[in-house]
Amino acid sequence: MFIKDTSFDSKRIDDHYIIEAYIPEEYNLEISGEGLQLASRNELRHPVGVVAARSLRYFSINGEDFNIFRIRDMVVWRLRHIYNSFSWWNAYVVNAEGERKYLPMLYIGEKFGTVTGNVDEADIVPSAFENDRCIVNEGCEGGAIFAVGYSERGGLFNAPDMYGAKTIVGNKYKGAGVSVIHGITKNLRLMAEHTLRAKGSEITPGNIHDEIKEMKIVILDRPRHAKLIKTIKELGAQLILVKDDDLTPTFATARKEIDLITGVGGIPEAILSAIIIEKLGGEMSLRILPADVAQDEKLSGKLSNWDLFRKNEIDILKNFKIVKPGTEKTGEKAWDTVWISKDLASGMDMVFTACVIKRTPWIRFPDGKDVPGVKLDPETGKVTVHVVRIANETFEIIPIIYTTAISECIKRYSAMEVVHEGIDGDLLIQLGESYAEFGMFQKAKECIQKARILKNSPEHFVQKCDSLYEYIEGLDDLTSKPIQTPEALIEHFKKVCRLGRRDDIWLKSKIMIKRFFEYLGDKNYHDRHYEAALACYREALQYSPQLNLYRKVNSIQMKDILEKYFHLTDKIYKEYHYKESRDLEKYKLEIALKVFYQSEGQVKSSCREPWLIFFRRTVLHGKRPSYKLVILIRLLRLYKKLNRAREDEISLFLKREFKMTEDEIACILRYKNEQKRFHSVGELYRVSGLSLEGLSKLLLPQVTIESQNELEDADIPLSISLVEVMEKRYKNMLDELKEGYRKEAQEHSYAMAEAYHYVGLALYDIGDDEGVKIYYEKALVKFQEIIEKFEGITPVHAQYRIGNLFEELALLYEKEQEEYNKKAIDAYTRIIDEQQSARLFGAIRELVSVKIDQARERVEYLKREWF
Repeated sequence: MFIKDTSFDSKRIDDHYIIEAYIPEEYNLEISGEGLQLASRNELRHPVGVVAARSLRYFSINGEDFNIFRIRDMVVWRLRHIYNSFSWWNAYVVNAEGERKYLPMLYIGEKFGTVTGNVDEADIVPSAFENDRCIVNEGCEGGAIFAVGYSERGGLFNAPDMYGAKTIVGNKYKGAGVSVIHGITKNLRLMAEHTLRAKGSEITPGNIHDEIKEMKIVILDRPRHAKLIKTIKELGAQLILVKDDDLTPTFATARKEIDLITGVGGIPEAILSAIIIEKLGGEMSLRILPADVAQDEKLSGKLSNWDLFRKNEIDILKNFKIVKPGTEKTGEKAWDTVWISKDLASGMDMVFTACVIKRTPWIRFPDGKDVPGVKLDPETGKVTVHVVRIANETFEIIPIIYTTAISECIKRYSAMEVVHEGIDGDLLIQLGESYAEFGMFQKAKECIQKARILKNSPEHFVQKCDSLYEYIEGLDDLTSKPIQTPEALIEHFKKVCRLGRRDDIWLKSKIMIKRFFEYLGDKNYHDRHYEAALACYREALQYSPQLNLYRKVNSIQMKDILEKYFHLTDKIYKEYHYKESRDLEKYKLEIALKVFYQSEGQVKSSCREPWLIFFRRTVLHGKRPSYKLVILIRLLRLYKKLNRAREDEISLFLKREFKMTEDEIACILRYKNEQKRFHSVGELYRVSGLSLEGLSKLLLPQVTIESQNELEDADIPLSISLVEVMEKRYKNMLDELKEGYRKEAQEHSYAMAEAYHYVGLALYDIGDDEGVKIYYEKALVKFQEIIEKFEGITPVHAQYRIGNLFEELALLYEKEQEEYNKKAIDAYTRIIDEQQSARLFGAIRELVSVKIDQARERVEYLKREWF
């Protein structure tokens, strides 16, 4: 008997089309007492369950890669909303597939959950789709799943999304000595010998050969495995090549149907395999590989090459406390560590979940029958999803029935027919939209057509029907027709935009055009058609000027000099034996300056400050966001002072702020007199007589970081995508807190404001002045919210930051300089003035005396400099 799963709340997850969830009564879990209790949570079935139900919209017959891009976008959106709706945890993404393949996925380090109290913390590892090509291509075999693993905090391997070499065996070969650092010949021999000993048989070459012939080996069908595949065939083992599914065969090792899974694959999938092994039995080994080595069998075939990480990879690994062998400190691991399943999945309260989207041969019921994929009943509007769940050494396959908005609309429609009421056009549109949400585009179009021809329909209703019909027609073309030419598809959604209704359909069509151009840009980029990629990204920017698109444009425009910089820093980094130092930072700066200015004529950058963009992506690569912010603001002040101030003011400024010597200052002033102005702070490189030490004092000054926040613990790129993540989390906080505001909400609000601030500053370097002012305004509003809603010292810090931001805007926009500086003085005065301070912040002046002194110093400086 199926019962309603009360843990599923469609309103909290912001899904208007999936209404309720029903599960068999025998699978209903119950929480007892307090604590995380992941293994007893019904809720954890629904992230994968909803993804499966929502994937129906993207089922295709044409193999169009754009639909893979779209479905992964959907997953990210759904998971963020679902995970943030759980008020009983704070959860962190510790690994995720996506960054390695430049595809949408949750960011590693992303945080979800409650803000209203002390709750237990958890780890999340999503694998994305396994064999996602089966979703968009009817003829593709192998099935498709989506999997996620969970554990209490610290229970799952925290690492970047990189490649690793791995071996997986079932219980039959436990203790055989199989390891990733052995060659395939040795591993198969060890497995054969182990089996012979268990049988009590003699270990002879003939018997070993006979055992190997019975073995079934699973390997990803990739060019990087060509030699490995050839060797396995020569050894006589039975080879099973798989396209993308190297996770689900782990179930077959537990059933003793597969003997070995080996080869190079993704770390997230390896972590999920480790959970299965820890719960169902077996052994595993894993070693992280450099990207270049992982993709080239000639390199990966030699163990000595497994240490050849590039400098940017080393920076990333260091963020996860994975370092060069021999340099480990407390809490760090060497990158040549051979991790076993217990290292990757060590939690006491671990749960593995997966939804079967399309039938796969690797997941079966206990009676051996295949588990069906997700299915929608068009007559009832119910979606059936089968969810695999492993917890407490128990393997379950649970059918979940989701009722949808289709169900609700059909009930209302049937009720109208019974009482012979007139057909409601709005209801027909709702039913059509609901069908479209689950991929039933033909039924959706039929509903819209019925609504359009209703008698006495007003013109605006007919227009709405026309635009909605064309939009759904475009979605239908994307999935059910042979591959469309990009021009035809884009033109179709442009047609929707031209129908004149600036509603949500118009907006969705604009976003679709942007996403398709971005997808084409990514595709061309990976095919090394850089000019074509650049053209596509520029088209996408016309529809949505996002920071990540600007970054992609700059990646192409600066591709050659970025590669040259990292190649040169790799060499010098090895000379320093992979040890960080102030001297190394200076040499990195020198390399960046040389590479940029020696190639300046070849760089055709479309941004306002090409040097600063290059500087961010090279010298500041791997640095914390707050450090980058402080450095970039200091450089902005330096640039403006060099170009606006008198010689005596510049001299005093350089001496006081950067500790420059008289000789160094003289060199800078002489250059300015000759050239009249500095076009960028990087141009200081051209100042004759200025040493590397002097350049380092100016471009890499010693700074104090005052604005740390929760972003500091997350390896997340500060971009518009991140801002959207944080905005959703902030909304959830307010929903939870209602009338009360806690410390965690203050911290997140502060982080939200700083994220807006960072994006605004980045957009200035690019040249998007409209975007700059939009995001600075967002930051100012968020800081003002902190002042109005919270208590304590945080509002005082927020008020001080408002003053800082107005000062920055005065530096950025010379024509509005006086206005912004006056606003900055007003902001600081609210901290300094006792009456204003008491009214805004209460009686806390003794606790913020340092901030009062700082505000007073800023006011004195502004009056001295500008008024």
